[in-house]
Amino acid sequence: MRIYREGTKLSAISGYSRFYHLLDYASAFFFHGVHIDQYTVGNLWRCSNPERSKRITLKRLSRLFCKYNDSSYFHLFRNKEEFNVYFKDFVYRGWLYVKDAKYDDFKSFVQKYPSVIIKPKDGIQGKGIRQFKYKGEDDEQLHRLFDECAAEDALVEETIVQHHGMKFGNSSVNTIRVLTVCRPDGKAKVMKAILRAGVGDSIVDNTATGGYYYEVDLPTGVVVSKGINKEGDLCVIHPSSGIVMLGFKVPHWDKVMQASLDAARKIPQVALVGWDVAITEDGVEIIEGNDNADYLAYEFIGTSGFYEKITSFLKE
Repeated sequence: MRIYREGTKLSAISGYSRFYHLLDYASAFFFHGVHIDQYTVGNLWRCSNPERSKRITLKRLSRLFCKYNDSSYFHLFRNKEEFNVYFKDFVYRGWLYVKDAKYDDFKSFVQKYPSVIIKPKDGIQGKGIRQFKYKGEDDEQLHRLFDECAAEDALVEETIVQHHGMKFGNSSVNTIRVLTVCRPDGKAKVMKAILRAGVGDSIVDNTATGGYYYEVDLPTGVVVSKGINKEGDLCVIHPSSGIVMLGFKVPHWDKVMQASLDAARKIPQVALVGWDVAITEDGVEIIEGNDNADYLAYEFIGTSGFYEKITSFLKE
């Protein structure tokens, strides 16, 4: 049983007994909806109950989603084709929905760009996403890929060329996860921003594929926290690049903030959104929005207390 194992590990760190941590976790779960990951990796075992009451937990975030995010609009986030159409003012990359295309359109598209990204239309957490670079494949090979993409109901997009300052020795485009809240009156606020830095050869930058999250200071665009991965390992130096991330300045920060707020105001019916924003040499563009952004990004790294902050803003 995981909680039993985790209680044993924590007792070696804290000096408290395993039984204490089992009881404390049971209390945190019952009163605050704390998930075991947040108790252990998120260090809520270190917090008092008054402090826990201010935190976003999985249970509390689910309640906020149910209350403030209108499910009839979720398709605009979960269907990648609809997202690109609805948020066209923030999407500058070329893209093609394969089921609406003929083979010749697909062939011309993949030949036009140095590389393209293939995305299953309803995919989540980067699953099924892959890169294709045209290298003179014949019609038989391309037709096979076309049929494969059609069967997956895939979107094919031009690969974004990211700002040179956002390269960290990895293969993915490294994005900023911007967490916004928008009230029905259209007043929007950025609650938190996370630099997501991938590692190795993965073409996505999330923690599910080994990436690290770093909190970015909202007024300045400067990284102000250590990085954390899905195992809870902390680092100051990015493992793929050797770059010291504390103090790193995100390029075009004013544009990151403005685009995220403008996008949030475009759909106030979904109050809480996590936007994935890419930085290019000329500016920014939004990769996708998440109507159910992971609660871990709010509380696991850097500043905390976002349940109190979000509910206060929504009730103003």
